[in-house]
Amino acid sequence: MVDHITDSIHNIKVVGKPNPEFENWAKNFKREEAAFLVDMEFVVDWGYEERECIPEEEAKEYAGALIKRIVDNWYL
Repeated sequence: MVDHITDSIHNIKVVGKPNPEFENWAKNFKREEAAFLVDMEFVVDWGYEERECIPEEEAKEYAGALIKRIVDNWYL
């Protein structure tokens, strides 16, 4: 999930007017940042997650929600 989030942010295409600041941020988004956010979500929002494997569809849905949250708040 962490790699998917990181790769997705690196490959975001800006629609409309180019935003060099956003593009620079997206290009330099680190895997460690995605790992931190995923860990926070699993511990804070889900509590202790006992499953060792999450079904792919569930992981994609969850990753999509995190990507949206990250991109919506990229400037913070």
